[in-house]
Amino acid sequence: MTSRKMHQAIAVLAAALVGGCSYNPTGGVVRSASLNRQIDISEAFITPPPGGPAVIAVLENRYVNGLAQDILLEDDSGVAGQNVIIVRAYGPMGAEAGRETLSTDIIDLHDIRKEMQSQFPGVHMEVSGLYAQNRYGPFSYATGRARTGANCVYAWQRIAAEARVFSAQRGAITWRMRVCDRGTDTRTLLLLAYGLTINGYFLSQRWNPYGDPPEPDPRIGRPGETILPQVAVDPTVVAPTSFGPRRETTIARPRRRAVTVTAVEPAIAQPTVLNQPIEGAAIVPRPENTDLSEPRVESSNLPATGLSTRGGSVVVPSAGGRAGLSNTPTSRVRVIRPTN
Repeated sequence: MTSRKMHQAIAVLAAALVGGCSYNPTGGVVRSASLNRQIDISEAFITPPPGGPAVIAVLENRYVNGLAQDILLEDDSGVAGQNVIIVRAYGPMGAEAGRETLSTDIIDLHDIRKEMQSQFPGVHMEVSGLYAQNRYGPFSYATGRARTGANCVYAWQRIAAEARVFSAQRGAITWRMRVCDRGTDTRTLLLLAYGLTINGYFLSQRWNPYGDPPEPDPRIGRPGETILPQVAVDPTVVAPTSFGPRRETTIARPRRRAVTVTAVEPAIAQPTVLNQPIEGAAIVPRPENTDLSEPRVESSNLPATGLSTRGGSVVVPSAGGRAGLSNTPTSRVRVIRPTN
């Protein structure tokens, strides 16, 4: 190769190197500096119950020991902030692990108050001291009312089978729910925390933050035991449909067939017999006058000792040896009432 050709080759190589370092506006790839990425709403780790606020977006970040999601909910309350469910799930990530480690999420009341100041600016939130429990265990909550009249609820829960948040591969789940709505009462907003459903899980046989399943009722299958259904449908599973602003809806109702109702007269109570005679005895009615003197009894066949007075009536016992009237017939009894 001559020196001229060598110089040309060096010039082409230098131009290629300079061109590779130059700015290319058409072939570059834009990257986001944020670690969060938006995923499909069907991949939300936790979802609100039917009838609750709709999920509008899910932001996710994966770590070495778990993942974090911000599940954004619809919000037209007019309160500063965003309705959201914040999820932290700990477990073996495998090949889908990120580069950083998710910090241990210890739920502390002091930190909760700081979170509420950030989530509800200008709204006084009061932590409830009442005990609450959903299908996953106990949880806590706080309530408040914004100046716009919207009701707000902040609920939080930690689900873990062991004391430590992240223990080996057993895992744990923590979540917070921030929700405000001006057309829904506080109780209905709180029911959202009862109806939350955890959809996500980790592909590991050891991952189980829920703990061992409870023992079945010992009465099941035992002869002689009766078990009646207490509640046919759990009312806390589904949130009421009154969430959000009320909308006027016209519903076409089907015709109802005419039903003939036959009135049933109530049963007439039978009068109570206060002076029930013995079998075979005769009852003499009480005199209608006010004279309390005993009536005179005349009988041609009965001795005087065979009559007994009970409650103002003269009872004549039947034959059979009662009251000294053994083998004595009971006939021709006539009561003479005294005159007034």
